[in-house]
Amino acid sequence: MALQTPSHSGVGDLLSYASHAPLPAGTLVRVPLGRREVLGVVWDAEEATGELPDGATLRALTGVLEGVAPLDAHWRRLVAFAARYYQRALGEVALAALPPQLRDLQPEQLARRLRRPAKETGKAGKVGTTEELGDPQNAIQNIALSAEQESARARISAEKGPFLLFGSTGSGKTEVYLRCVQEMLEADATAQALVMVPEINLTPQLEERFVGRFAPRFGAGAVVSLHSGMTNPQRLKSWLAAHSGAARIVLGTRMAVFASLPGLKLIVVDEEHDPSYKQQEGARYSARDLAIWRGREQGAKVLLGSATPSLESWHASRPPTPEDPEGGRYVRLHMPSRIGAGALARVRRVDMNQQPRRAVFSAPLLQAITERVARGEQSMVLLNRRGYAPVLHCVDCGWKSDCPHCSAHQVFHKTDRTLRCHHCGFTVRVPAHCPSCGSPDIHPWAGAPNSWKNNWPPCYATCNALTATPPA
Repeated sequence: MALQTPSHSGVGDLLSYASHAPLPAGTLVRVPLGRREVLGVVWDAEEATGELPDGATLRALTGVLEGVAPLDAHWRRLVAFAARYYQRALGEVALAALPPQLRDLQPEQLARRLRRPAKETGKAGKVGTTEELGDPQNAIQNIALSAEQESARARISAEKGPFLLFGSTGSGKTEVYLRCVQEMLEADATAQALVMVPEINLTPQLEERFVGRFAPRFGAGAVVSLHSGMTNPQRLKSWLAAHSGAARIVLGTRMAVFASLPGLKLIVVDEEHDPSYKQQEGARYSARDLAIWRGREQGAKVLLGSATPSLESWHASRPPTPEDPEGGRYVRLHMPSRIGAGALARVRRVDMNQQPRRAVFSAPLLQAITERVARGEQSMVLLNRRGYAPVLHCVDCGWKSDCPHCSAHQVFHKTDRTLRCHHCGFTVRVPAHCPSCGSPDIHPWAGAPNSWKNNWPPCYATCNALTATPPA
């Protein structure tokens, strides 16, 4: 039995409990743990512990979540690999991969929860049947692909992968994702696809596009989302739909890599270079790397997409050369052209060391802004931060320049030696000594790992890049 135990308890990954009847591996159960009752997952028999110590007795299960089908062997192997590779407890990874509400529901509560959608969906059970998929009225209206898009789609369909889709911004990578998902769903009535994005804010617009494309053919419930911005009931509903196979497409952030998808045939990792795919709290993992492992283990194709691929993915997709005849283990697909023959904005860098002393804006930047104002156009200037350092702190006692009127820190401005709150506007002079302990050892502090920024002038990041396109 895999369950989440306190890390300091010294209890092993798997615990043994008594059951009145044999239970298949992957069954969700409620078990006693100390004075609490927690959710557990029945694990594989070959990984179970040996004989019980003399005098020891097994505690009995308190309930079985019979309304949920057992988690399949692919999911259990994924969790076991993640726990072993990232050196975490098996139960910690397994339970963290399940919806929070599922970990708290009793069998009776879950049974009532499962009965509700059946009354609301009505004819939803007919969605995706052979008769409906063959109905020409539900045919998906596809847009024409460019030559580069069609070449990428054809290679993804014909080869095994994994694939790195290296396409410039605006080259139409999303349309390639959509077409690959469509082909997979139409080829197999039980197939499922997992589409991952790095940020929650990207999920709604992607979901709208997938729903608009696939809902008329496969039903509104064919596309679900999984991310931490959803409420617990919403996450549970989406997870159950994916676990049962009713959801054909799952869109989500890094947590979706652990979704139970018994029919998984395609994994898409959009913006694969984004560091948000790395979980930094609790059980740490890289969702992109786990997607590669899961695709290989479950026999699903994996498609990584990016306009700026990570170095490791770029190296893994290197083409064969005389010195390296095998090349990388990924297949690199290149789409350099933008749809509609659009051109990328020109970027010019300006060395502020060559500008007049104490200049905040460079001469080329001022000229470009002036020309756009004369044309009636707009310009945007981005600052990395306001002030010299986000906080002033005392080395001796740890005092920080907190604002007395709100919960924010007062920012240290070096030019006029002031502390300013950028929320309420409160401003004071920089104290000569620590207001708390009187120590003169107070310094600007940006916090690791960005403390090196304290050595740069405040205008450096403002002027180190000129994004305005110069006039012809």
